[in-house]
Amino acid sequence: METLAERIQRGPLPVDEALSIAKQICEALEAAHEKGIIHRDLKPANVKITPDGKVKVLDFGLAKAFESESANAAFSNSPTLSMAATNAGVILGTAAYMSPEQAKDRQLDRRTDIFAFGAVLYEMLTGQRAFGGEDISDTLANVLKMELAWERLPAEVPARIRQVLRACLQKNVKQRIGDRFPSLRPGKASCASRRMAANRKYSSASRTAS
Repeated sequence: METLAERIQRGPLPVDEALSIAKQICEALEAAHEKGIIHRDLKPANVKITPDGKVKVLDFGLAKAFESESANAAFSNSPTLSMAATNAGVILGTAAYMSPEQAKDRQLDRRTDIFAFGAVLYEMLTGQRAFGGEDISDTLANVLKMELAWERLPAEVPARIRQVLRACLQKNVKQRIGDRFPSLRPGKASCASRRMAANRKYSSASRTAS
C-alpha cells in the first residue's frame, strides 16, 4: 500500500486513474460530511491506495495531528501543525492544501474540503502542487492570491474536469461548489446522489424481503 503522495512522486497520473482515485476520495469525504465531520487536512500524504486500487482517506478532522512534523519535511506532506500550537494561535492544517478561509483562520464548513480536493486532483493530473512556495508564509500567500497555472493541465483532461477544478478552487468561498462534490463524469449524478440511490435500493429490497 502506498500514499497518493508517493504515487505522484513518480509523475502525473493518467486521467482515468486520477479520476478513479478522485471519485473515491469525494465519496469518503461526503460520507464524513453527512456525519458532520470536516476533514480540514486533505492532502496526498493522507490518502492511501491499496494494490487493487482502493482508496482510504486518513486523519479525518485532524484527529491525529497532535505531534510536530519534522521541519525539513516537504510542504506537500507537512507540516500538519500540531494541536499544541493552537495555544499560540497557529492555524491547523497543511499550508499547500488549505482553503483561503482556513489560511485566514475563518469559520470553516465542508467547502474547505472541496477546495483541498480540487488541489489534490490538480496535483494528480499535473504532478505539481497547485500552490507552492519557498516556505509556509509564501505558500499561504499563494493560496490567498495566486492564480493557478491552468496551462499545466494535460491537453487530454476533459473540459468537464477543468470546470470541476475551477469550481472547487474558487478562492471566494461563496462562489465555490457548496453542499455536494460535483460529478466527475458528464451526465452522472454526484457521489452523494449515487450513494443515496444505492441506499434507497437496498432499503426497498430489504422491505420486500421481509
